[in-house]
Amino acid sequence: MQRMIFPFAAIVGQETVKRALLIAVVNPKAGGVLVVGEKGTAKSTLVRSLAEITGEARLIELPLNATEDMVFGGLDMQYALEQGKRRFLPGILARANNQLLYIDEINLLRQEFLGSLLDAAATGVYRVEREGISCLQAAACTLIGTMNPEEGTLSPQMIDRFGLYAAVSREKNETDRMEIMRRILAYEARPAEFCRQYAAANEAVKQQVAIARSLLQAIVVPEAMILLAAQMCAKAHSPGHRAELFLLEAARAIAALAGRTYLLPADLEEAACYVLPQRMRQEEQPLPPEPPEQNEPEPPGEEPPEQPDNQPPPEPPASQQEREQPAEQPVPPAGQPESQGSDQEKVADIDTTFPFIRMALALPQDRQERRGSGKRSLTRTDTKQGRYVRSGIPHGQVTDLAFDATLRAAAPYQKFRNTAQCAIAIEREDLRQKIREKRIGSTFLFVVDASGSMGARERMRAVKGAVCAMLQDAYQQRDQVGLIAFRRQTAEVLLPITRSVDLAQKCLRHLPTGGKTPLAEGLTAALKVLAFRRQKDREMKPVLVLVTDGRANTTATGGDGMADALKVAGKIHKTGVHSVVIDTESDFVKLGLARTVAREMGSAYYSLRELSEHNIMHIVKNLS
Repeated sequence: MQRMIFPFAAIVGQETVKRALLIAVVNPKAGGVLVVGEKGTAKSTLVRSLAEITGEARLIELPLNATEDMVFGGLDMQYALEQGKRRFLPGILARANNQLLYIDEINLLRQEFLGSLLDAAATGVYRVEREGISCLQAAACTLIGTMNPEEGTLSPQMIDRFGLYAAVSREKNETDRMEIMRRILAYEARPAEFCRQYAAANEAVKQQVAIARSLLQAIVVPEAMILLAAQMCAKAHSPGHRAELFLLEAARAIAALAGRTYLLPADLEEAACYVLPQRMRQEEQPLPPEPPEQNEPEPPGEEPPEQPDNQPPPEPPASQQEREQPAEQPVPPAGQPESQGSDQEKVADIDTTFPFIRMALALPQDRQERRGSGKRSLTRTDTKQGRYVRSGIPHGQVTDLAFDATLRAAAPYQKFRNTAQCAIAIEREDLRQKIREKRIGSTFLFVVDASGSMGARERMRAVKGAVCAMLQDAYQQRDQVGLIAFRRQTAEVLLPITRSVDLAQKCLRHLPTGGKTPLAEGLTAALKVLAFRRQKDREMKPVLVLVTDGRANTTATGGDGMADALKVAGKIHKTGVHSVVIDTESDFVKLGLARTVAREMGSAYYSLRELSEHNIMHIVKNLS
């Protein structure tokens, strides 16, 4: 018995998402749509209800547990057994040609699997090379994905492949929430009668889509609209040039839905609401000049004049002051520049208003087989607990037989083998091993600058808030964490690597600031902790998070603090440890020393302000 589909016209609210879905249905060149929202906001119901209004185009749903051969196609087993020959059997993607392909919980798919799907949908074709088969298939489908960001999000590269982005939110009005309950209860009690009530409204939407499709080919994009699209995308600092094309195609669909064969600026403005929000970037600022070597004389005019001890530093112009310094930060007392800090110890509170930060490990595919538990990242495993994703030729004894792949390998040869009254004859060279993947946690080692300069302008309060926000994400993903603080002349391991995130937060709460900045000692301590931990757990995937302004001004050996820090940073880079540098510098005149450390360490680089605005930290290798 087939369950009746909840009518598209019966869904309360969510007008933005409905509009985005209609645009994607009318014009496949708009790039599909990614629907994002929290649980229970009718994401799947909205998409599945399209099946009754899309006309000839069918909605094909991709199961979350679909294997590669189910999606891309593979060997036709029945033909191989009967004829002893290989023949290609198309998969779900081939059946979705010129149709709508729906992927629920798209963020849970493997990245390389999803990347292949997006490539096929964008180009309209894909090639299969497997099991002695070489085949080119058409796959010009409109991709629709839904996801709950609480379960993990997609990388910016994957999100950029979708033309449209629609955010679903819960209804806050009490009347609307009551109406939602009434309609759901009525639908569950008498589904057929409920659907008949909205049949006319559904048919009206279906006719609107059909008319819009017929008008679409007549809509020509004039030069003025091309210029307007380019200006919009340039103003949004959109990376790449997909945005302009998606913007124009979405605007064409909007005009067609309005029954017009010409474009208006308002069409592009509405399309921008779906195309540009996920692509907007801040304007890239030029890198500050690197400070000259201490042993070399500095060129005249480049060093700001020194201020007497009893005089405050010069104030920048008002317009620059607003850009460089947030209004809520208190100005340091006169006579004590922020760069000098204070030798007096003080304990800053944790900024509880700092937004949640999600740490995304956009790392290369992990080919090492690992064990463990967690939810952070996918890895290969030699246990039988992970998900079966593909098969391979075994090296030695078969411990986890891939029965389906074994049958496919043996099928073409059945005509030439002695089956001995067996349904199928399998020989040793046909055996295939399952390759499984599972999610495991990572190990985050936080190395925090607790010198006097961090206490200026209550900077440490924001730092503690940022680290606590990252610790919350580590707790959700079942990661291990450790904490090192460096100040005065030494670095102290406040918390060895553990799964207790609560202990890390307690250590951070009582961490005082004061003294000079022994950055080299902090990085050296991190190297020792990771090396010791690796002896116990060779499968560990460590990530070093350095929080500092980079102003190394002391070292235990009495040498050049910055030079020693860069040497240790180079050692960390050679070990291959993935790392992130969070720059806390907020002075009007920025030296950019933390960026120099990040470059030497091969780290991803973020400023503290970037984290508070973007709420996500992509942990990638710095290849510059």
